Amino acid sequence: MKLRYLLVDHHGQLVKVRRSRLESLWRGELEATELGALDPGELRLVSVLCDDRLLPRKIFLLRLPLTDGRFTKENYLTLRVFTMPDFVTAREMIQHHTEGWPVDFFHQLAVVLDVPRRDLEVPLGIGGPLLMAAALRLTPKQAVRYFR
Repeated sequence: MKLRYLLVDHHGQLVKVRRSRLESLWRGELEATELGALDPGELRLVSVLCDDRLLPRKIFLLRLPLTDGRFTKENYLTLRVFTMPDFVTAREMIQHHTEGWPVDFFHQLAVVLDVPRRDLEVPLGIGGPLLMAAALRLTPKQAVRYFR
């Protein structure tokens, strides 16, 4: 499986993000504005697991918390809270992470991934590799192994 990341940019459009740049953001080495994001308080991320032909197999939504455009240790801890059922119910997590996406999300996703809209009829989840990384205290690259 191959992993592709996308984010909602300052124009409300989905754009691809290189994995290395997203991992730099994860480590606090890069500001979200350098990726094209507008909101310094959160980054709307899409993680797409694709097969070897780059056809989507799973899609994950995540609203990544930020502080002044950076992903900090405190933001990491906030993200971890979303993995703890004692603090956040599944319903609250789903509601939070699915709100505020572009109304033409699936159209934009199909265009960016260069696939027909029907190829996006795959499981849609919350969090994906980044939420798994926070929950298990792994790097995002290590967390991808749990989705194969």
